[in-house]
Amino acid sequence: MNIKLAIILCLLLVATSANAELTFYTLSHKTASDIIPSIKPFLQADETVGAARNELILRVHANNLADIKRLIKKLDQPSHRLIIYVNRNGKFDQQTEGYNVNSRVKIGVGSGVNSSYSGKLKVYSTTDSSNNRNNQSIHVLEGHTAHISEGVSEPITNFSVQQYAGHSHISSNTNYKDASNGFYVTPRLANDSVILDIAPWYESPLSENRSSAKFIRASSVVRGRLNTWIELAGIHDNSSKTSSKILGRHVQTNKRKNTIWVKVVDLDARLTVR
Repeated sequence: MNIKLAIILCLLLVATSANAELTFYTLSHKTASDIIPSIKPFLQADETVGAARNELILRVHANNLADIKRLIKKLDQPSHRLIIYVNRNGKFDQQTEGYNVNSRVKIGVGSGVNSSYSGKLKVYSTTDSSNNRNNQSIHVLEGHTAHISEGVSEPITNFSVQQYAGHSHISSNTNYKDASNGFYVTPRLANDSVILDIAPWYESPLSENRSSAKFIRASSVVRGRLNTWIELAGIHDNSSKTSSKILGRHVQTNKRKNTIWVKVVDLDARLTVR
């Protein structure tokens, strides 16, 4: 009786496997590694999915194949192209400046004869009003992680003196310390908003009169509107100095605010969000 039951079960398994069809699905935008984790929960116990370059290899039952294909089509959408801006001083405006150039200008009148005129030529150029070191930007696809870093490597020389038989031997060793600013960011879109997993940093280079460097680091997950500056972090530094003089007391107060702002622009958005 047990032998007959085992044979029946084997026949049922063979029949079930025979109903699972082998299908190749070509992806247009996403990679197989992006799609497979999302469709696995919707596969039956004896159904499988694999990858070959830009194709999915499906062994799925006929009654479930249409649903799986609809799910893949829904997931296989192009990622939006984004530009991410990071600002560290809160100055976003641009200014237009001009300068005069004394020059001789030749103008062609279309008849093959060139007329020469002397005069002043005023040239205009548009520049960012803030320091370039305070502004960074990078292009990235939605859902992917981007990283940008820029800075300098400064030499730091250490000297040592060694005594040998009454003689001094001076040796030096030079190492380099990096001072950079940049950020890691992973953006995800949600309608007209963006969710950012971002970690910016700033390190000031060492100067000749200082043995320590200032730095700012932040890490956060924030949500905000597209095309809008979002304040990510703010550090307020208030200091005061008091000095006594013959005719009274002098108090000097310094206030400094270090802020980090971020803005995301969707290049593939149908409507521009203001």
